[in-house]
Amino acid sequence: MAPLKVFAFDYAMAGGPLPRRLPRSLRRQGDMLLQALQADLRALPDVELTTLPPAQDATQAQQVFSERFEAGVEAADAVWPLAIESEGLLERLSRDILRANRILLGSAPGAVRVAASKLEVARALADGGVPVAATYSPHAVLPDEHGAWVVKPDDGAGCFNIRLFSDRAAALAWIRAAAAEGYVLQPFIAGKLGSLSLLCCDGVARVLSCNLERVAMRNNRFHFLGSTVNGLGDHDGAFDRLAQQVAAAIPSLWGYVGVDFVLTEHGAVVLDVNPRLTAAYAGLHASIGRNPAGLVIELLKGPAAMPGPLSAKRSVSVDLGEDGD
Repeated sequence: MAPLKVFAFDYAMAGGPLPRRLPRSLRRQGDMLLQALQADLRALPDVELTTLPPAQDATQAQQVFSERFEAGVEAADAVWPLAIESEGLLERLSRDILRANRILLGSAPGAVRVAASKLEVARALADGGVPVAATYSPHAVLPDEHGAWVVKPDDGAGCFNIRLFSDRAAALAWIRAAAAEGYVLQPFIAGKLGSLSLLCCDGVARVLSCNLERVAMRNNRFHFLGSTVNGLGDHDGAFDRLAQQVAAAIPSLWGYVGVDFVLTEHGAVVLDVNPRLTAAYAGLHASIGRNPAGLVIELLKGPAAMPGPLSAKRSVSVDLGEDGD
């Protein structure tokens, strides 16, 4: 049987035009994830990998990116785009891939659109009965809660530009003073930060890893330092139940999906859903002893190809170092 021709690339590294310059932490993470994904795909005997090399000249690369992208898609059977969901970027790439009648190795564009908005994903999860952080527009009627509040971009990625304020008034004052558009507010939830790496297909999920997230605070801003893949255990099955709730709430999630949460004394509260590779992917193969890209491609056969529960797991550290945004 002919190998599956997979076109996998990182949008920013390949010179795709961006509305603003990516912070160094996200560029570093993108490079790390592309290398990990390429290694996994090359290890699959029934896959033929093509990619886009890193751009050398940014101006020239942006001018020709669309041509290189279209050629890569046309020559492939399936496409695995690496891109942030901000500014509708990942959604547009996903729609372009489907319009070209190629297999999209990622979530449906509709799921990406929901996940790209903190407000929309919070509504979708709450409607599905998922414990999720309360999320408000600055123009909404806010609850009169004492304690700290978090301000973040509605369509932000990672920890970029997420700020902590001592109370609701200070958070609103910063938004007004900065004349900042597109921000949302959340009451700060104390607890341990974690994430799930999931396989999703047709509203069903399999937990690949339960990760401990390392985040630092500097000048009232959050800075992501890395993950300990499978640094958290799921001894009572609570994370598995949470994964099923998330997948059922957004059933067009597909393939690898990351879920960020804060673990409180009352259980996990979801902060975000990422319909793309997250930092934990870089340590996932070593942690579970299975090729995660291969597990995703197996899902092309349908939900029956979902693997059984994974038992052989070990903790693996993925370190991004100090964030120099």
